[in-house]
Amino acid sequence: MGKGRHLTFLLVCLVGCCYADNATSDSNKPSTTLTWIEKLKKDLFANYDRNVRPTQYYNVTNLNLGITMRHVDIDEENSIFSLYGWVKMSWKDLRLKWNASDYGGIQSIVLPSYYLWDADLHLHSVTLESSGSSFVGTSNVRVGNDGMNIVTERLNFKSFCEMNFRSWPYDTHHCSIVLGKMVADEDDAVQIQTLPAEWERLTQGSSMWQIVSTSVEKYKNPMEVTSEQFNGIQYGITVQRKVQIFQSTIIAPAIVLILMTLATFWLPPNASEKVLLNCINAGIVCAFLLYFTIHLPLLATRTPLVVLFFSNSLYLTAFSLVLSVMVVNMVKTKHSRPVHPYIKGLISLPGVGVFAWTGNNAKIGMTDEEDWIGEMKNDSLAGESCSSADEASQAQLGLQRDWIQFAVILDRICFVVYVFIYSVMAASYLH
Repeated sequence: MGKGRHLTFLLVCLVGCCYADNATSDSNKPSTTLTWIEKLKKDLFANYDRNVRPTQYYNVTNLNLGITMRHVDIDEENSIFSLYGWVKMSWKDLRLKWNASDYGGIQSIVLPSYYLWDADLHLHSVTLESSGSSFVGTSNVRVGNDGMNIVTERLNFKSFCEMNFRSWPYDTHHCSIVLGKMVADEDDAVQIQTLPAEWERLTQGSSMWQIVSTSVEKYKNPMEVTSEQFNGIQYGITVQRKVQIFQSTIIAPAIVLILMTLATFWLPPNASEKVLLNCINAGIVCAFLLYFTIHLPLLATRTPLVVLFFSNSLYLTAFSLVLSVMVVNMVKTKHSRPVHPYIKGLISLPGVGVFAWTGNNAKIGMTDEEDWIGEMKNDSLAGESCSSADEASQAQLGLQRDWIQFAVILDRICFVVYVFIYSVMAASYLH
């Protein structure tokens, strides 16, 4: 019995020693294996406070800011300027430096921005769509082993912009975008350093507007309160309308309209087509004015020059129509009174004779005049001789020629005046 008890005791001790060895060996094994990135993040954020600036309180944190514009658009009806692109920011956080060789050669990592210090930059806009929208806080930040933080955020900006349609469709507008933050005092510990604005030149026809220049300056808010100020940067953007299509739809018809109006003064003075051509011109001008009324904003600060051009052209066409009716009636009417002596003296002047030259048109109205001569002969009294009737007809013919010359001179003088007026209008419009 004694030997059996000793053997049992030895077996129990042996089993207990084996179990203890297994437990000790299991406790020495790691529960999990940390990756280099996990180990780096654990070391970097062990004592990191995102509410504290990444430099000493007596130093200034330099924030590099730049924007890249991809697309611009203007809502002409509501005077709203839209800008789409990217905002690029970078700053150095010395608390996030590490030696790449100690962490498997990792040069940079991407972290959510809510882990890091926030520059708290906002858009300064007067529209509800983008007012107060923050950039840092939702995007990812690339952190380098030298402590440089780089973030790229999508830019979607809308703001009111004062429009000037005076030179439509060759109009150019100056709009602005403001980026910054509110500060408690004038000496802010974050200094914004701006980079030149960039814009991508997309394919032709992708937008009606194109960026022609940009500028960067310090923004001063005239409405800021005394306790807080807005420390920001204002990007001035100059956009210009692409006018290739308007050269075919507006400029070319305007030139044709001018030529048609001037052509009415070179038609024969007895041609009824003068009246018809002026009526056609008036209808075309009215159609263009209706087009401008539909497509141009009614809240434009100043009337576009092209609208003034067509409006004045309508007045000129109406005057030309009245003049054509007068000239046609003057030529076709059988006159019993001679031309006024002053007008007769004007016609006889050497320089005015150039305007009165009609070439083959000297026989204008001869058919009508021959009819009048025949009527005079038939209506002459029985006691009158044929020679006296011929003398009367010759006098009437000379009288009619004087009125024809006066009508031709009137047409030619109006032609010169219209050429001068259209030249001035075109120069003003193109300017």
